[in-house]
Amino acid sequence: MKRAIPLIAVVVLASCGGEKEKAAGPGAMPPMTVQVHVLKPEPLDNALVTTGTLMANEEVDLVSELAGRVTSIGFEEGGNVSAGQVLLRINDDELQAQLRKAEANLRLAKDDEGRKKQLLAVSGISQEQYDASQAQLAAIEADADDLRAKVSKSTIRAPFKGKVGLRSISEGGYVASNTLIAKLQQTDPMKLEFAVPERYGPIMKPGNSIGFTLEGDTSTYHGEVYAVDPSVDATTRTVKVRARSNNSAGRLIPGAFAKVDVRLDKVDNALIIPAEALIPDIQGQKVLLMKGGKVVSARVQLGIRTANSVQLTSGVQPGDSVIVTGLLALRDGAAVRPLAKQAPARAVSADSTAR
Repeated sequence: MKRAIPLIAVVVLASCGGEKEKAAGPGAMPPMTVQVHVLKPEPLDNALVTTGTLMANEEVDLVSELAGRVTSIGFEEGGNVSAGQVLLRINDDELQAQLRKAEANLRLAKDDEGRKKQLLAVSGISQEQYDASQAQLAAIEADADDLRAKVSKSTIRAPFKGKVGLRSISEGGYVASNTLIAKLQQTDPMKLEFAVPERYGPIMKPGNSIGFTLEGDTSTYHGEVYAVDPSVDATTRTVKVRARSNNSAGRLIPGAFAKVDVRLDKVDNALIIPAEALIPDIQGQKVLLMKGGKVVSARVQLGIRTANSVQLTSGVQPGDSVIVTGLLALRDGAAVRPLAKQAPARAVSADSTAR
């Protein structure tokens, strides 16, 4: 036979179930567990990484201003030369002959001008005749100066100390005017040219330190910024910067690619958050804070960015807890609780394992 359940027991069970549902509340959600980052002032290096190209400190194309036959070459390809050293001589026999003739005519013109000056003093000639002799003397002097300049151009000298590249002429060969002879480069010190985003332009100044590395070279080289372009490139939105680096060992070569590490300044009390805690929207940037177990959004301004972190310059205070995880599932006022730190595992001794 089936046993009858007392009616009073059914009523009691039903009432107890209703009270439990009422206590839990319809649709109530437990606090979401999130990872938080507590803000505290810490030092931050303002640095950026970019690429650049090595350049000679000084570089010129050695060219001939005169046409003629090469009579001598005074340098070795790839060799070092000193300032003022004769690098090339061009045949100037014809110019020397013209100069001797001009100098002879110049002596006659000076004597003629002197005699006519004496005659003018005693009214032996007119002022017009004396002026004509002066004009002739000036014209001959100009011709002589022009020939002297051409003769000097027949000898090409090094404008500064440096290294000569490969030559494109030979002794005995004929060169036309503006023919490239070789390149002359001053490679100690060396220049390094690189570009930085325009937001860094105002803080790039002469004296900023840089470090750079080269392809296939494990060494780190150092330099110092000496010039910053005052304008922004309209195409790339970057600012060109040049630095100098010592090259007494001769390991730096013009044209080489360099990876540049620029050290700008250091912030002593920066408030830094992980980059993934930042939420961009149409109004700017914001973060989510945990205050009193609730989510509170805060509009922030950004400072220095690195590969993994961002500096906040306004909108937060030291001690604020910035939420790092679960950002897409959270809204203002949502209940949250911080992720508990895991206790370090207790070491198990050999004796306890033996037991």
